[in-house]
Amino acid sequence: MMNEQLAYEDAMMQDAIRYVKEAGRLIMNLIHKPLNIQEKKNQADLVTEVDVRSEQLLREQIIRDYPNHWILSEENDGGREDSHRALLQPPAGYGWIIDPIDGTINFIHAIAHFAISVGIVRDGVPICGVVYNPVTNELYSARKQGGAFLNGQTIQVGKEQELGQALLATGFQAIDWKPNSVVVEQIGRMTGVVRSVRIMGAASLDLCLVASGRLTGFWHDGLYPWDVAAGMVILQEAGGAITNIEGRPFALSDNTLLASNATLHQALISVLQ
Repeated sequence: MMNEQLAYEDAMMQDAIRYVKEAGRLIMNLIHKPLNIQEKKNQADLVTEVDVRSEQLLREQIIRDYPNHWILSEENDGGREDSHRALLQPPAGYGWIIDPIDGTINFIHAIAHFAISVGIVRDGVPICGVVYNPVTNELYSARKQGGAFLNGQTIQVGKEQELGQALLATGFQAIDWKPNSVVVEQIGRMTGVVRSVRIMGAASLDLCLVASGRLTGFWHDGLYPWDVAAGMVILQEAGGAITNIEGRPFALSDNTLLASNATLHQALISVLQ
């Protein structure tokens, strides 16, 4: 039975890779065409018809191949006020958590830091993750207890031992893009303590950059399940640590996240608290 389950989950991950590559082709075919841009909550929270078409493609593929699985996706479910808590009591069985374009503002401005993110969960626990940047053709993938990969090559978190060596990333949710936001104060605490802090605007890719050792850590408030479901599996399989800001094991229903190379995790919690 266990071997059958592993084979089934391996097949799902290979299908997820196929789905994100197809969505990537769609996005790249539309990237230089005029965009119909709409605001969701404010001018920092945007959606385009490309986001919608990418999500539709992904959902259609999943529904066709896995009709008994549930799906949680940004453009379909993101309008619900409780969507960030949607997995507090997750449905049983397999589910797919998808972000058709993570980093929409980067996409709109033709900045090559956005991705299609597909996470697969079993009974609410992430077991597979695929994150694909169609511009750079970098595809990150991982299956629980199966290792983490970038374009088929094994990846591991960085080896920084001191905060002064750490390159971190963080970000704002759209509703927090305002003066005196908590992340501004947090960046202030990091100033002069770590090597530097970046704000790059795509949480799924930022988690993968930690997983591949390019970043030492990443923290963020107010993320949603589709921002992190795929990236957290990739990070953990690459040897990283992921918790909420209080240091408890990260759950998809959590509102805060800290990911790191594990070595500096507790030190980073101390600074953020």
